Amino acid sequence: MRSTSPHMRDAEDMGQPAASPIEVPLPAVEPGPTAATLHLVRHAETGDNLAMRLSGWTDTDLSPKGEEQIALLADHFNREHGHIDALYASPLIRARRTAEAIAALTGHQPILMDDLREMYFGELDGLPFEDLKEAYAHLLKADEDSAIDDFVWPSGESRSGFTARVLRVTDAIAHRHAGRAVGIVTHGGVIATLLTIVHGESAANWRKWVVPNASLTELLWDPSTHIGAMLSHGETGHLASLDAYETRDADEVP
Repeated sequence: MRSTSPHMRDAEDMGQPAASPIEVPLPAVEPGPTAATLHLVRHAETGDNLAMRLSGWTDTDLSPKGEEQIALLADHFNREHGHIDALYASPLIRARRTAEAIAALTGHQPILMDDLREMYFGELDGLPFEDLKEAYAHLLKADEDSAIDDFVWPSGESRSGFTARVLRVTDAIAHRHAGRAVGIVTHGGVIATLLTIVHGESAANWRKWVVPNASLTELLWDPSTHIGAMLSHGETGHLASLDAYETRDADEVP
């Protein structure tokens, strides 16, 4: 697995220092032959990612950079994974548009599922992270505390409820495509939470699983045993030409 440079996240973007994607050994017991291969895609960059806002169900469109990312992502996905059985997506516009770019090349019709949406942050949804750090530091700390059995965002979704939703939709998709490969375009919090499930961790550890915009994470998942294996995490090599272009432009600024 390659380590990739992280980018800002949705549920994950809590104003924390960015960490590199990490490698974890495969579990001692591996998924069975009926496990589905899940090609998990995080949507491309949005205006809220750029403005560092907490984006849950706030429905914001892609940024200009996000528009460039989806072209590179779609081309790569079509070449490497165009054989998928089906393509699923969150109905939120940032994920739906990313899925539509992929589908335009692979020929699939994206299947929209509400359970693939990002966590709902209730009253805090859409707020800038700077405001969160000043007024809601206690909530950000509680969100990372595994000793709190059921952290809940004010008027929003609970940690246990969100984790159950992620597991439910993953099981449903994997069961429907047992032994085959599917594409899933969703959000950073969904992918990171699924990685905590795969590795038997507390859902409070989700922030350590950095999932860059327009990245690919690949898992095997057996819905009958709830055993999974991570094949790759947060891959962004397909965006290298865009990153190189931005670096060159930055170097040319007087």
